Amino acid sequence: MSPNCCSNKGNCTKSAPQPSPIKKESEDCCQDERSSCGDEDSSAKSSRDVKQGYCTSEEELCDEKCIIAVAAEECAKACDNGESFDHSEHLHDHDADGGHPASACNTHLNEAFEQYKTYIETARCICRSVIERGFPSAHCREQHTKENVSHGCCGEVGQRSRSQCHSATTQVKKADHRHIPGLTRHHHTKGTHENEDKKHEGDIQPAKSDAASCCSGQAPQASSTSASKKTPQVKCSRVSNEPDLEKADEYEHFSLVVDGMTCSGCGNKLERCLKAASGVSGVRVNFVMGSAEFDFDKMHGNVDEMLKGIEKATGFKCTRLSSGDQAIDVLASGSTAKVLAELTTPGVTSVAILDKKIVRISYNPLVIGGRDLLESIEPPVTLAPPEADSSMSAGRKHLYDMSTKTIVAAIFTIPVVVLAWGEGLVDEKTRAIISIILATFVQLIAVPVFYKPAITTLIYDHSLEMDMLVTISITAAYLYSIVGFAFRMAGQPLETKEFFETSTLLITLVLLGRVVAAFARVKAVAAVSLRSLQTTMALLIQGEKEGDCEIDARLLQYGDRFRVQPHSRVPTDGRVVSGASEVDESMLTGENLPVAKQRGDHLIAGTVNGPGILEVQVTRLPGRNTVTDIAELVEEAANSKPRIQDVADRVASWFVPVVTACALITTIIWIAVGLRIRNESTGKAIADAITYAVAVLAVSCPCALGLAVPMVLVVAGGIAARGGVIIKSAQCTATAYKVTDVVFDKTGTLTESDFDVLDEVYFTDTHITNRDAAIAITKALTTGNSHPVSLSVSKYLEAKYTNIRPASSIGTIHSVPGAGVEAAPITPDNLTLRAGNPHWTNNAAHPSITPLTSTGMTVLLVTQGNEPLVLFGLRTHIRAEAGTIIAALHARGIATHLVSGDQVQAVQSVASALGIPAENVAARRTPAQKREYVAALSAATGGAENKGKKRTVLFLGDGTNDAPAVAQADVGVQISPPSSSTSDVTRTIADVVLLSDLHGLVFLLDVSRAAFNRMVFNFVWSAIYNVFAILLAAGAFVKVRIPPAYAGLGEIVSVVPVIVVGMTMRWVGRKGQTV
Repeated sequence: MSPNCCSNKGNCTKSAPQPSPIKKESEDCCQDERSSCGDEDSSAKSSRDVKQGYCTSEEELCDEKCIIAVAAEECAKACDNGESFDHSEHLHDHDADGGHPASACNTHLNEAFEQYKTYIETARCICRSVIERGFPSAHCREQHTKENVSHGCCGEVGQRSRSQCHSATTQVKKADHRHIPGLTRHHHTKGTHENEDKKHEGDIQPAKSDAASCCSGQAPQASSTSASKKTPQVKCSRVSNEPDLEKADEYEHFSLVVDGMTCSGCGNKLERCLKAASGVSGVRVNFVMGSAEFDFDKMHGNVDEMLKGIEKATGFKCTRLSSGDQAIDVLASGSTAKVLAELTTPGVTSVAILDKKIVRISYNPLVIGGRDLLESIEPPVTLAPPEADSSMSAGRKHLYDMSTKTIVAAIFTIPVVVLAWGEGLVDEKTRAIISIILATFVQLIAVPVFYKPAITTLIYDHSLEMDMLVTISITAAYLYSIVGFAFRMAGQPLETKEFFETSTLLITLVLLGRVVAAFARVKAVAAVSLRSLQTTMALLIQGEKEGDCEIDARLLQYGDRFRVQPHSRVPTDGRVVSGASEVDESMLTGENLPVAKQRGDHLIAGTVNGPGILEVQVTRLPGRNTVTDIAELVEEAANSKPRIQDVADRVASWFVPVVTACALITTIIWIAVGLRIRNESTGKAIADAITYAVAVLAVSCPCALGLAVPMVLVVAGGIAARGGVIIKSAQCTATAYKVTDVVFDKTGTLTESDFDVLDEVYFTDTHITNRDAAIAITKALTTGNSHPVSLSVSKYLEAKYTNIRPASSIGTIHSVPGAGVEAAPITPDNLTLRAGNPHWTNNAAHPSITPLTSTGMTVLLVTQGNEPLVLFGLRTHIRAEAGTIIAALHARGIATHLVSGDQVQAVQSVASALGIPAENVAARRTPAQKREYVAALSAATGGAENKGKKRTVLFLGDGTNDAPAVAQADVGVQISPPSSSTSDVTRTIADVVLLSDLHGLVFLLDVSRAAFNRMVFNFVWSAIYNVFAILLAAGAFVKVRIPPAYAGLGEIVSVVPVIVVGMTMRWVGRKGQTV
């Protein structure tokens, strides 16, 4: 019999389908479940028919039961791996045979809820995150789209023995004992506490566990951490694989690497063509990065056919970037490439032949790993050399192409110039013949560079671009020289002889200018590239017998462990499973101090290990890790356009018509001057006028105007990212310097996220007279909540009262942003349970609360009905750098505000310590009220520092309750260190994400100010250059002019200052200093 695809642990152990079908028996844990491990048909199916079956908007999404199942899996794995835990951290009993219980310990439940609670609150599926943590789970499965098979929201249940959504529950039993009316108090200092009362009697008895699976349709009765969350019966939703007509017109996002764009005019042309294409929306183009992205409605045809039309209309080569799936490039040619094109290995989603030697295979890493895929291919193939950053490789290719053309053009141009200047070297006819031959070769070089783009744009886009000016000028000079050559050969030379050196030198110099611009683009992209931080090799741990093996990092797959040697770079994101060290994360956070890492901590790709050796479990694969996430955010910001760019585009759109008109006027004026004033012949007057017109057309250059904004944005975004500031909006870069008011959240922003519980008060004259029962209820209410106060109380109770489990007699818990959590108990009195601030629980005036709030403590009160059960006094620590940052903002004339949902005294205490004016402090504000505060501030004018001017408001927060205010602010910022558990919702909405501390805020303002100053300089320089260059070329200064042969130098002269100024952005220091 073939081995069962599910091991005795219930885990899917199969990385790829076996050649033979899997036989099923009644004992098989996968019987009738159609698990993702495969069945009789799955191995025969083309992997191109496999679609990842995560929860979708049409399904019933993951809920708390899924988190409980994940916690059980992690807890079991911790035991199986022999990981040591303190008894208070990993508390559970094993059965008589030593087997792990079906439920998780409280430690793993807390960790799971802390990690995944935000996913559930925002209706997101946890499946992918579970897989990426290295825990094979029934929560993720594959859907075979050609089979009419339905699956549950979390997949088929193939792990009954481990992934069951149930746990031992707790029930509070009232013992026969008496309480003295009043209250008992426990006072704590940090790290120690004194117990001043005698422990109340009463026991917490485990209830029977429910063996229902998380997707079985039977809801668990309770759980050890989520016992209070008694969820209604949940049926496993089914996902039909029949085509959904309502979804058929969904947009798909595409990213392109574009080869051939040289200036902003090229970018605008590509943008116009994409926007004109049917089914295309959300177009964003960045010519500096050589990239473009858009959304395409698949109902409007095939995207590849659409791109062929775009390439024809623009003359650019557009290459689609792989998205979603993992991809490897292999060396194959001829017959091997044809075999790969028909590859039917399960997990392969597409095969593309990139060129004559390289084939790209895209695959789903959840179905098959990269190494397994490579080993399964027949005939054997090898990996292609690692490809550089797509933007960098495209830029280098363009630079090489332009350099080659420039060198060839220069080789043909030099003899023409020498013959033109060297009078008497050869006779006139010989000189003319040599010149026309060489000039024609140079003209042919200009065809793909200037003629083709200009004519293609005119025909397909019905517009004129910069290349048209060059085309007209070189054509005019060349055609006049051809006419002059014809007359010379006929023995009737014109009064103004042919000037082939003008067209050849003009082409060569313009090409040289393009080379300089291309080189600057490559240097700019290389200076800010984050993808290049990733190492190409990884040390794979194969086991004690096989030892370690160095492999290409692209071949890492889920389930792998790799070793990070001292002072080496981390190949991809992972979780430390063994060892301890310090890691330099300055490439992400900008902080030079190393961060200590030990078992359980997460490592980020591209960071540099210190002196220790770390064994790491893969959580994310290369190419789909934190570094690439950040790089994509930076590139997304670079692709977007600030409003100031729109101004530049409007000016540039008028550039060609205006310059053409100037050339015509110049021609007419100089013909009139030649005929009327200088009494020249008609032929001579026309010939001279043409030289002036050619000079005007060639010397004008909008490239400086086109580079003014994009070059600065690219460099600014990359420099900011390397300093731990991720700018997601180009508009933010252009406007953040204007901030007049900064509004801070308190908890987790100006203060640390963790609280110390310094005081707890138990009330014994209520319905619940058992202190242990109050603790159990508090545990149930606070466990799994992502708010820092709830997290701190939950951790405190878990550490101190290890023998008390969360109460089970509680219904579904609801979170009320800015207030707390509440639940309806399953008891006859049916009084609502709440844990939150005193005002929300209607106990603000309680005599036990005032002493705590008066000292600036944060208070969490647990009530039943309106009667208090237990009170916690907490205090947090102000961030070490907060005072410095507030003082720096005040020194810049920026007003600071503090808006929080905490109690008044706690908020005022922090504001007073930091020097925030009392009139700018607002406490007990809900998320909606925070948003209203920001909106009112934005609508206001004036203020001490900006009299009469409109205010620009920046809001800085971290949690989900800050999301409305972040979205409302002119500049929304989230502080989100890589190791923190900040809100994904706020991170999505924010314009800027600070990956380190508050110093990033000042750095953001410095980067924005530096970027704006450079943009202004570029605009001013572009205007000054073009005005004076055109006047000189047109002969406005009679005794000083620019000869048409040298007008091509204009592109270099105009662009170089813009490039140099843009690159000086790299001198902006992170701590608000310029180096």
